[in-house]
Amino acid sequence: MGILHIFVNKSGLKYFVKLTEIKNFSQVAAQFNVSQPTITFALQRLEKELGTTLISRHRARGTLTVTTTGAQLLIHARAMIDHEALLQKEIEAEKAGQLRLGLPPIIETQYFTGIAKALKAQGLLSKIQTFEAGSSTALQALKRGDIDLTLMGSIAPLAEQHIVTQVFNQTPFAIYMAADDPLADPKGITFKQVKDRDFIMFKDGFIHNQAFNQLARRARIRPKVVFRSNEIQGLMNLIAGGIGMGFMMTAVAPARQDVVPVPLLDADMPTFISSLAYRDSHVFSPLQREILGVIEGCLLGK
Repeated sequence: MGILHIFVNKSGLKYFVKLTEIKNFSQVAAQFNVSQPTITFALQRLEKELGTTLISRHRARGTLTVTTTGAQLLIHARAMIDHEALLQKEIEAEKAGQLRLGLPPIIETQYFTGIAKALKAQGLLSKIQTFEAGSSTALQALKRGDIDLTLMGSIAPLAEQHIVTQVFNQTPFAIYMAADDPLADPKGITFKQVKDRDFIMFKDGFIHNQAFNQLARRARIRPKVVFRSNEIQGLMNLIAGGIGMGFMMTAVAPARQDVVPVPLLDADMPTFISSLAYRDSHVFSPLQREILGVIEGCLLGK
């Protein structure tokens, strides 16, 4: 009963977590706009409930030390606070009558038109709110509860705790270059052949960067990235203008004659794995379940 009461006392847990981070009672009190005795009483209450010391105060040195049991409580307290924030976001989204969908731009370009047509046919397109960011960023947003569902890419099957994934495609990577580039050999090139060339890349948060860096490490080279952007058409324009080469999955087929994808001939090439992902703890509302069904039908043929 005592331990259960601890986890109902959310304010006390929040004070405790912040105290382990700041290690100053008065500063914690100021952050929460309460008195210092309030923080002291909350800590004493937690220690009484657990029958142990959570934080040791060294008055002579003016320092605080988290005890072993304090460190154990900290793990559970942080998890509970995170779950509370996640629950609030999920409830707010459900009340809004919508589904928040993560859409990495490069996946959006390839797959969302078909999804949008199917959703519109069912009168559901206006019921989604999109979050456009790279796959890594979208995954973090999913974990925080900022979105309910995301399309995303990875270079290995996703094995994230509490995240359900459904793979719907796997695509090789290629070097994209101007059609008149001397290295634009349709038979392919090795990564080492472009070691002295400039590159135009996506910004942080895109899986392409992970694959690119992996190949660079294997080839023991440091390619020069001269510009980064999240906008695919802008990247294509720069590549066509000879500003630099690009590195993308081969499903990105530019509808133009001045940019060509050149296959990479390196062994054990990473592939771009496209997946649908959501939290295993998320309970989809009937509306969200209907939208999910349409998306799964488009991507997985369900």
